[in-house]
Amino acid sequence: MVQKPKLQGIQRRWIVNNLSYIVLVVVLAVVIYSVGMVNYYYNNVRENMIGRAIINARYFNESITNYDTFYQNARRQTLEYAVDRQVERQTLTTDGRVLFSYSGLPAGMMPGTPDIDRAVSENETQNYIGKDPITGERILSVSSPITVGGTQVVGVLRYVTSLKLIDRELVVQSGMVALLGLSIILFLLITNAYFIRSIVTPLREITDITKQITKGGYGVRIEKKYEDEIGELCTSINEMSSEISRAEKMKNEFISSVSHELRTPLTAIIGWGETLTAVGTERQEDVQKGIGIILKETRRLSKMVEELLDFARMESGRFTLLMEEMDLKAELEETLFMYTETFKKQAIVLDYTQNDSDIFVNGDRERLKQVFFNLLDNAVKHGKGGKIEVRAESDKTHATIIIRDYGEGIPEEELPYVKVKFYKGTSKVTGSGIGLAVSDEIVSLHSGTLDVASVYGEGTTVTIRLPLMKTEEAEPVAEEE
Repeated sequence: MVQKPKLQGIQRRWIVNNLSYIVLVVVLAVVIYSVGMVNYYYNNVRENMIGRAIINARYFNESITNYDTFYQNARRQTLEYAVDRQVERQTLTTDGRVLFSYSGLPAGMMPGTPDIDRAVSENETQNYIGKDPITGERILSVSSPITVGGTQVVGVLRYVTSLKLIDRELVVQSGMVALLGLSIILFLLITNAYFIRSIVTPLREITDITKQITKGGYGVRIEKKYEDEIGELCTSINEMSSEISRAEKMKNEFISSVSHELRTPLTAIIGWGETLTAVGTERQEDVQKGIGIILKETRRLSKMVEELLDFARMESGRFTLLMEEMDLKAELEETLFMYTETFKKQAIVLDYTQNDSDIFVNGDRERLKQVFFNLLDNAVKHGKGGKIEVRAESDKTHATIIIRDYGEGIPEEELPYVKVKFYKGTSKVTGSGIGLAVSDEIVSLHSGTLDVASVYGEGTTVTIRLPLMKTEEAEPVAEEE
């Protein structure tokens, strides 16, 4: 036996919340209208009958002086009263027995409605809506006292009408209102179901696509069918899918690149280690050459490992700085001095310009020196010899370090991604692709900025801006006695 699908998610919430409120409002409207109609009809009939009872009772009161005259007038009016099929008129004694009736009720019968006793005891016109104790039919009765001298009650003038026709009319009108309310509910149900379906259907498609993405289907896209919030969501997911696809591609390229970068120095180290083991110390020239290569490749490995460790710390939020007052220009110049031999081997001309004054900032010496190393290393690798310009400047609030090479530059379409982790672009130069990302993070932690500008075929310029150390007047030191 096939089970019907259960309402879930947005559809279920809408049915439970929205539609239930609509049904409640419609039901309340129907009930309020029905009650209003009942009160309107009943009040009109009641006021009309009360008016008739009071007027005729007053006529009685003005024409009688005792019980005998009351009896004679009641008998005469019974003979003269025009029969009304809708309203029955009765004259009763003070104990509630019928004296005269225009519908042929036998004398002495007791209608038994409470308005009769209240009219006698309170000497005021009373009314009653309910079942007739004799017939069981719903009636409206009005009883007005007949008095002598305004105080002595000698009888009761009673008007009675059936509510059957009125109740039937009220049922018909209430049914029509209920049918109208049901039509409104059905209309809202159909229109809103269509609206909900227009939301749920694309959301299900989006859910299916996101499931594909979570399973590794990076780069899949959702067809944008709506120019609204759903359309914006589709656009955002498509962009996310593209970004994830690009990040996944970069990650794979990074793993491949790092594997290659690690394999190359390790191969050289292992190869020269085996060579040196075989030749021993007899050929000093080969020994020195081999040791130099081993040291060079070991430093290269160490640098890569440090970059990877820094990146891991950065990703886990454990990348911390040891902040102190420092001379930024001194650290830059020390880094340039350490690159002197590299510049000579690569036939690179260094053009270094700087302010005469020191540039003091609040920073981590080792981390900022690491930034300079990374940027100079990139300038050397990408500059392809020639010239590197380095400038150290400062104004009233910031220190600026500018490093420019005259290499191949960066294509315009790749420039926005150069600081993204793992990104290497179309460059064939070896490297892990995370050095610039780590450098940018270090500068950001110093409340500074690292900007990269490049013209393809002309070179690249990296600009670092860091806030200067705030100078505070030293407090006078108290002299010792």
